[in-house]
Amino acid sequence: MLRRYFTDVSRRYRQKEHPWYMAPLTYVMNHPVYFSVSRRSIARGVWIGVFVAFIPIPMQMGVAAALALVARVNIPVAVLGVWVTNPLTMLPLFYLAYRLGAAILHIPIEHWPADFNLVETLQGMGTIWEATLYGGVVLGLSLATVSYIAVSMIWSISAAIRYRERTLKRRLRVRKAAKADPAEPGSNLD
Repeated sequence: MLRRYFTDVSRRYRQKEHPWYMAPLTYVMNHPVYFSVSRRSIARGVWIGVFVAFIPIPMQMGVAAALALVARVNIPVAVLGVWVTNPLTMLPLFYLAYRLGAAILHIPIEHWPADFNLVETLQGMGTIWEATLYGGVVLGLSLATVSYIAVSMIWSISAAIRYRERTLKRRLRVRKAAKADPAEPGSNLD
């Protein structure tokens, strides 16, 4: 049901007339692969989105969309995957990435200074940035891979459940039809 919904939304979006400034992206908007609702396209889009979410760079949604174009996966899913690091979760997740990167690079962890000075903070950003980047890449790769596997498993399990439900419904219909139209006894007597 969810797949059918996304397929309908995708089809309607592609058929909609787009504004003039979207003209350079007409090929992308009309190409079905970039809005495909298949297990591989969705899972790979989630992988790209979650990976880019943990890299501390500006314009993460644009980077995810560009990578989705190159990888030929579902663009909206890749862009939505970036929102793992939303304004509420960004600081804790990037701090976790910093701690992980500092542990990988064997850098002592810098604590927040009691007297905040912007100039000193910006001068010390080199080591913080490097540790956050390394930690973000490692954390992004691992969580993106876990997300990919989870989405693939959930998709496969739900497909198996839907298949089982369809076969059970089909068997019930056959049984009801057999009970409703039994051959009348004695009708073969001539």
